[in-house]
Amino acid sequence: LFWPEKVDFVRTAARFNATIVPLSALGSADSFSFLLDSPEIAQLPLVGERLRKAAENVTSARFDQSNSEEFFQMPLVVPKLPPARHYFVFGRPMSTKNLDYNDKEACKHFYKSVKSEVERGFEDVLRARVHDPYLDSALRIVTERLSGKQAPSFPVEDLNR
Repeated sequence: LFWPEKVDFVRTAARFNATIVPLSALGSADSFSFLLDSPEIAQLPLVGERLRKAAENVTSARFDQSNSEEFFQMPLVVPKLPPARHYFVFGRPMSTKNLDYNDKEACKHFYKSVKSEVERGFEDVLRARVHDPYLDSALRIVTERLSGKQAPSFPVEDLNR
């Protein structure tokens, strides 16, 4: 997981009194085989240069970066069969109503709280999913086909411990 040093998203949320809801998601990386990651694709002859030039025409999401500095390229992946089970955990909503977006130190502290909440969600799911009776994809798919219902996961009580 990549955590940028800048806290711009917190400052933007505070500017508009938005509530941030941390989300921890597991399973997608387990469902794909990565053939080439973004830097490897960018280094490919002909293709890499073309992608970098195309990225220069995309407006940067950050106000203090040029379009070329914020190059993003999806990795080249192939799906694994059967796919892994996906887990999503929403953290506690975090209001920015009383956060001054001009106070960079307070925004940095808030950012660390958001990061901590996301990481707690990951830890909870990693710990709880070992109790998932249908973690095995083949068993889960067969059960769901035969029953016509989604196979249950681990007990929700296993989270937030």
